[in-house]
Order: sequence, then C-alpha cells, then structure tokens
Amino acid sequence: MRWFGRGPYRVWKNRVPGTNYGIWHKDYNNTITGESFENLVYPEFKGYHANLYWATIENKETPFTVYSASDGVFLRLFTPEEPKGRQDGVNTMPDFPAGDISFLFDIPAIRSFKPVSQHGPQSQPGNIRIKKGDEGIRLNLYFDFRNK
Repeated sequence: MRWFGRGPYRVWKNRVPGTNYGIWHKDYNNTITGESFENLVYPEFKGYHANLYWATIENKETPFTVYSASDGVFLRLFTPEEPKGRQDGVNTMPDFPAGDISFLFDIPAIRSFKPVSQHGPQSQPGNIRIKKGDEGIRLNLYFDFRNK
C-alpha cells in the first residue's frame, strides 16, 4: 500500500500522536505485536491509518486508488490478530468492523494495562450522534480502478 496521510504506523484513537503526514509505503505483513520477536516486520500493515488523503491498494489483480475529499478519515485495512500469549481473558483490541476495508470518521481506542475508561479523554468513545431528520455526515470518496 502506498498512501498520503499520517504514518507510517497504524493508529488507534488514543495513539495518533507520533505519526507524521507524508507519502508512505509498506508491503503486506502479518506482524502480531507481542507474539514473537523472530518475525516482526514494522510498520504493521493491518489496522487503522489516520487522515487519509489517498491510498493505492497494491495487489496482483487490479491495484486501485481511493481519494478522500473529506477531512479526518481513517482507513482500515484488514484486522490485526491478538497475540496468543496475551493475559487470559483480556482483549487488548476492541472489535473491528466486518470486512477487510473500512472508511471511518471515528475509531476505537486500544487498552494497555488499564481499561480504556481510565486512559483519559483521547480514549473515550466518540460523540458522533446522528438523529432521525438530521442530514448526517457526508463521506466523499473517489475510487480509481483505471489500470495505469
């Protein structure tokens, strides 16, 4: 994947600081942080990517580019796996949307040693509320499937 946005690392709602705007590239990998130290490839491929302006999804069949005309969009590619050796009964990652690709205005926080509710204001659930009769929030995306 090659993209213009904040990177090069994946983000969580409470882990966006530390990423920088730029044009980034990373190959597919299945790094599971905390799983082992032998096969780590960073930055991790799977997960949320912040402030998407455009992204080219590179693949063998038909690479395509997605352009965002909306500010503050998160791109999700695939779902990272939880480490098998994590603390029993503790899921560090929140649930992900169904499917392999998502475009979102809000993403969840990740927990560490404390519950998300104790991680401060950047970790709290989003406050996007759309009520019946509201116009809602527009998400403007353009897909380019031309073979270049």
